[in-house]
Amino acid sequence: MLLVLLTTPVFGQRLAIKENLPLAALRVPNIGLELEVGQKLTLDISAAYNPFQVSETKKWKLWTVQPELRYWFCQNFSGSFVGLHAGAGQFNIGGFDNAIYPGLKDTRVQGSFWNAGISYGYHWILSPRWGIEATAGFGYANYQYKRFNCLHCGEKVGSGKESYLGPTRAGISLIYMIR
Repeated sequence: MLLVLLTTPVFGQRLAIKENLPLAALRVPNIGLELEVGQKLTLDISAAYNPFQVSETKKWKLWTVQPELRYWFCQNFSGSFVGLHAGAGQFNIGGFDNAIYPGLKDTRVQGSFWNAGISYGYHWILSPRWGIEATAGFGYANYQYKRFNCLHCGEKVGSGKESYLGPTRAGISLIYMIR
C-alpha cells in the first residue's frame, strides 16, 4: 500500500529513498526521501532516530529531521546541486570523553536543537535505479540543554544554551530511485 501511495502522480515525477551510510555505520537508523517538485527542484527530507543505548556506561540517543530544498544545476537527481536546509531534534548523550563530546565521561546532557544553512552536493548515477550522493552544509545551530550528574540518575547540575556557526549537514548516501 505504501509503495502504491509513493508512486502515484501526486508525488511528482520521481521519488528517491536513501540512507546516510556514515550514520548507518554508527548504528543510527536513518532514512531520507527526495521528491521532485519542479524542473531543477527537489525536496529532500532526511530523518534519524536512535533510541538505543550504546552500552551500560555510554548513552547516545537522538532524533532529528532535516528538510532541504535543492536546486540542480543540470537535471534533478544527477550531478551538482545547492540546497537550503533547516532541521530540529533532541538528544540525550553521556559517558563519552572525546573531541566531539568533551567532559561527558561522568555526566550526560539532554536537550534540543535547531539549525539552518546552505549546502552543496553531488549525485553519481550508478544505474537507472541506484546512485550515490555526497553532501556537506554550513550554517547556524542553536542548542538548549540540561546537564545531569550521571548516566541514569537525575540530579540536574546545570543547563545552558549555545549557538554554533559551522557544519550543519554531512552525508554520503546510497540512493534507490522508486520511479
